[in-house]
Amino acid sequence: MEYMLVKAVRLLVSETERAWSDSERAYRFCPRLRRRQFSMMFSGEAVRNASVEGDAMDIRLCEELVVLSESLSFRKASERLFLTQSTLSKHVAAAEREVGFRIFERSSQGVELTAGGRVLVEDLRQVVALYGSSLDRARACQAKADAVVRVAGPLLNPRIASVISEAALRVSHSQEAVFQLAMVETGVRDCPVKLMRREVDVAVGFWFDDDLPELHCEHLFSIPFGIACHATSPLATKSHLSFDDLANAHMISYPMQDREAYHAYVRKVRKRHGIDMPIEHLEPDTLCFPQTTDSVIFGVFFPDYVRFGGDIVTRPLDDCAERFEVFAMCRADETRSAVLSLFDAIVAEARGQN
Repeated sequence: MEYMLVKAVRLLVSETERAWSDSERAYRFCPRLRRRQFSMMFSGEAVRNASVEGDAMDIRLCEELVVLSESLSFRKASERLFLTQSTLSKHVAAAEREVGFRIFERSSQGVELTAGGRVLVEDLRQVVALYGSSLDRARACQAKADAVVRVAGPLLNPRIASVISEAALRVSHSQEAVFQLAMVETGVRDCPVKLMRREVDVAVGFWFDDDLPELHCEHLFSIPFGIACHATSPLATKSHLSFDDLANAHMISYPMQDREAYHAYVRKVRKRHGIDMPIEHLEPDTLCFPQTTDSVIFGVFFPDYVRFGGDIVTRPLDDCAERFEVFAMCRADETRSAVLSLFDAIVAEARGQN
């Protein structure tokens, strides 16, 4: 019984191949075979594969037809296309099966276009030309876009701004990559979120979450905890400032939006030091600013709060038991050379300044 099945399948495959040599007969014989490949297995052995070509022409096949129409010689066309004559002949035959008529007439004198072939190839010539010019424009546009590296960080912080600018100069002078630098001012707390949203390419900021495989991070340096308070606050002039001095302070901080990891870390630190007073989180797009003499902004120490003007004093905590770790970050799937070169230069520059 098994032998009879194998014999029947082989006969079916043989008949299909003979039928396919004539396109009209092939369509009558079994239209579904036009876009189908099949194989049958018996006793663990492959009987045979019947593969029927008939997929729509791609741009490469269009180009081959155009070149052959210009050469009117399979030998010359195959040399221009870096194909063997037999391969080119098979491709042309597949195209003719696809369109349902002969594109070229073959004879001992050479190759000639048929009436339908002339119409088809003339249109394909425009398709190939349009594809080539479109591809050139697209590549140029993409190259220009790839050359723009968006860097995010608290650029008003002198140390971070210095690291980024010196790294950019280092890459430019070494000619490792040609790029345009687009600086995006943002807080150190927002950087991972902006990277994940693909709003920036490289960021310098805090890193709290070890479970983000989408990002690649390298440690740069540490920043102490600190406060920003009104100049009339007792904390502004205290000789030694520690976590204990903040136990009863009215603390305000940045909005929760996009800063969950930052605030979670601050809560852990406050809990370790017995600071039970709640923190007032401001609304989104609200300036985090000590409005009264008893209000204190608590968190990372950045001296650039003075840019807001007024009677503001910024102080780091003298107690250095807790610190914020600053990292350079980029996406783990980043492949652009300009981005990777700048990222490596930022890491080298920051570590060189330590």
